Amino acid sequence: MDIFKQNRYLFVVIILLVILNLATITMLWLGKPEQRQPRLDQPNPAEEQNRISQILKDELGFDKQQIDKYLQIRREHREKVRMLNDEIRQVKKQMFDEVLKDIPKPEFSDSLLAISQSKQAEIERMTFQHFLNLKRLCKPEQQNKLKLLMHELFREQPAGNVEKQPPLLPGNRRPPPNLPEKR
Repeated sequence: MDIFKQNRYLFVVIILLVILNLATITMLWLGKPEQRQPRLDQPNPAEEQNRISQILKDELGFDKQQIDKYLQIRREHREKVRMLNDEIRQVKKQMFDEVLKDIPKPEFSDSLLAISQSKQAEIERMTFQHFLNLKRLCKPEQQNKLKLLMHELFREQPAGNVEKQPPLLPGNRRPPPNLPEKR
């Protein structure tokens, strides 16, 4: 007797399983959602400026003068932060150069760490001042909108799950707990 006649059912089951496996693999591959790739390139400054201008106009109701003033404040802030970050990077390089020496001096590394921390603290102070300057640009009616926007930007994300939060869109906004909800 022929082996195919003896094990006909077994042969049919094996063929069906192979087909199902191939179909499943194909479905998983083709149905796989696109993974977000981190942007390694710097955004185009003109595009970023237009995007920020549009957000300020749409979300806060800024006029042209307020937008121009904010963009100037933002440029100055970013330049100062960039300079401090460069200094921090140099300090860290010195710290790790010290580690590579035959006889590293921990006290030198500690002093460099203190310098790095003070520069990072300065960045945080500058960022606070930056947002304070943004608030000062707002008219009284715009300040409530700013509070809502800031609450949305800095709300807590679930632990280890940044992707599940809806994107920042006007329809997805929830008021902070201490502000009444607008209807």
